[in-house]
Amino acid sequence: MDDNKVLTLVSQERIPLTPEMRLILEVSNLKNATPATVSRGGVLYINDSDIGWRPFYDTWMSKFRVKNDEHATNVFTLSLTNFIQESFLDDIHSKETIAPCCDLGYISTLTTIIDYLYNNLYTAKEEIEFLKRIKEESNSGGDVTFES
Repeated sequence: MDDNKVLTLVSQERIPLTPEMRLILEVSNLKNATPATVSRGGVLYINDSDIGWRPFYDTWMSKFRVKNDEHATNVFTLSLTNFIQESFLDDIHSKETIAPCCDLGYISTLTTIIDYLYNNLYTAKEEIEFLKRIKEESNSGGDVTFES
């Protein structure tokens, strides 16, 4: 990005940024960054060992609270206290891995899997309720209406 807030890509495509726009890049290191790149951007380094995985988990849990899904909130809170403890993470660190991973990576993977299963559960539940409604309407002799 130059001084005129124009981002030039490797393909030589130029993207001008308006005053309202901000560009945030998350990088794992600055090995290949030029001094010009570093000097034009404000660098904010947050070490994952300083803040830990708990803020990420709390933010992830807040979406279930917003949906007022008390069942999911209770189950995930109980799961956290039973399965994701410091001793669990210490045990993971004692094992040899192919690629290094931080605590946040483990928690992020776990929440991604849970999100997938949670969405599948509710999709299946809606489909089952829809099929039950069709069966009830056809048994009652009424017209079957298909709504999505």
